Amino acid sequence: MIILCGLLVSTFAFATENEATLNSDYHLRSSAKKQSRVSTPVSLPDALTAGIYQQDIDHSGLLAGQTFSQRYWVDSEYASSPADKAPVIYHICGEGDATQGYFLNDNAIEWAKTLGAHLVYLEHRYYGQSLPFPDLSSDHMQYLTLDNVLADLAGFQQWISTQQGWQGKWISVGGSYSATLSAIYRYTHPELVVGALAASAPMYSGPNTPEGTQSDLNDASSTDPSSDTGDRQWVYQACTTFAFWQTDETTIYDPSTWLCQQLFGNNVTLADSNAYNQKYEVPFISNSASSPTNILFTYGSADIWTTIGISQQENANPDITIWTINGAGHHFDLNAPTATDSADVLAARQEFVTLAQQWLGVN
Repeated sequence: MIILCGLLVSTFAFATENEATLNSDYHLRSSAKKQSRVSTPVSLPDALTAGIYQQDIDHSGLLAGQTFSQRYWVDSEYASSPADKAPVIYHICGEGDATQGYFLNDNAIEWAKTLGAHLVYLEHRYYGQSLPFPDLSSDHMQYLTLDNVLADLAGFQQWISTQQGWQGKWISVGGSYSATLSAIYRYTHPELVVGALAASAPMYSGPNTPEGTQSDLNDASSTDPSSDTGDRQWVYQACTTFAFWQTDETTIYDPSTWLCQQLFGNNVTLADSNAYNQKYEVPFISNSASSPTNILFTYGSADIWTTIGISQQENANPDITIWTINGAGHHFDLNAPTATDSADVLAARQEFVTLAQQWLGVN
């Protein structure tokens, strides 16, 4: 079983052996994939510096004054001079420990070199060591909401900009689930980020193929975050917000009502896919004054998750770009560069550079 997407994860359909090695799949229903999942920290850039931000547990005020320690990292080795005017690539981390997989060591580094940008990474609440509570009980999981995640991004961005004295423009970057966050963050906070890359972003809620087995239940039952793999947190998000969950490479599943209630109780509020799509999917493909702008959506033609991405056929929004990468799997353009990268992957990466320069107002 496991989780949907995110940078840490890669759900791809047809990858080469080398590409598969780079992309431990975190959302395939496959015991072999689960056993090979990345479980140890990877080599991190020498210039990366770590920090802790005291983040509000709930941004609606229900737990006023209560905070948790949220991890972040900054890499300024490629920032152009003067550093306070340099742009910032805001690398949104998804559903996993940010020091594992390749959240902190992918192609965003190459883009920072090209754009002369700072790189900033923020670990997702409830994952890794950014834990609001010492356990993952149902009562404590209620603050794992999309609104809180977006408010985390905004609050931290404003804080670190002030702390560092940065005045440059920001661009958000994400892959898979964190690509969904990147797109929605640009939509909801255009005053904070001038553009966004959403690599392989699932944007449509409710594949309407519910599933949940005893094995899934066992995988997501642990409430101890020290021994948890992120299963429980992602199932909670899928149950209550997104409905898209995992794949067997041919079908995308949403968690069944049975599974959600077994894990989180009969009173858990299940995702309303229609309401979600009206709020977060329809605006992206509409041609209206309130539709989002300056977003590059990239999708692999060999990626099952492309089927619930932003569709070019349905798109009426002239202010977003949708780029299909022939033969590519899940967010291959965001992966760390290799000598075997195809011309199509390289072209997608260059498209981001071209658009980013336009968003930043530079040559």
